[in-house]
Amino acid sequence: MTKFIDANIITQAFTDNINKEKCRDILSEEFITNTLCLAEAQHAISAIKNDKIYASDCIKSLFKGNCKIAQLDKNLLFESLKRMKKYNLNVFDLIHYTTALLNNCLEFVSYDKDFDDLEIKRVEP
Repeated sequence: MTKFIDANIITQAFTDNINKEKCRDILSEEFITNTLCLAEAQHAISAIKNDKIYASDCIKSLFKGNCKIAQLDKNLLFESLKRMKKYNLNVFDLIHYTTALLNNCLEFVSYDKDFDDLEIKRVEP
């Protein structure tokens, strides 16, 4: 089963919060994310921990795991923008959701309720 992992899950996996262990567990499974999610998570971790090197190391650690990282390129952006009328999402979330659609994900793992009531079921860790 392919899961898309949103930036808020990655962020919570590497910062102190009540969801940390659940988020770390989900990152140990097979999943897909994209380069925009990784950039968002790096920025958020850096802001929370006030340590951009730690944040970068956290993101780089995912490269060694069992995940596929989709590139944000002009094709993904174009595919996302084609869906702008259909989905009531901001452009960043639309890129994430389009990544999940194009990769036939069965679950969208996120704490963001903006992904509720779409074709791919949103789940929390």
